[in-house]
Amino acid sequence: MTASDIITAAGILVGGDRKAAYGDVVSGLTRIAIYWNAHLHATRNAPPSALTAEDVAKFMVLLKLARSETGPIRMDNYIDMAGWSGIAGEAAAHISE
Repeated sequence: MTASDIITAAGILVGGDRKAAYGDVVSGLTRIAIYWNAHLHATRNAPPSALTAEDVAKFMVLLKLARSETGPIRMDNYIDMAGWSGIAGEAAAHISE
């Protein structure tokens, strides 16, 4: 699989079935950030500033990175990292508007 193949596959996932199933990605990540912030606050582990939708997407990149370091090579980890990276950029642009 080439880099272009990975990026194309990520674009299909981000703009296709997952968007239809879960709705606007930035709204969804913002909702996740709210839950994570509440949990971190309740456990007295809240960060100095609240997590954002962009942070959630970046953490998902890290999750896929960690998974890519175990077992045999699974291309879906790399496809998902590319997708989450794009989503993080979209969330960053939305936050700065």
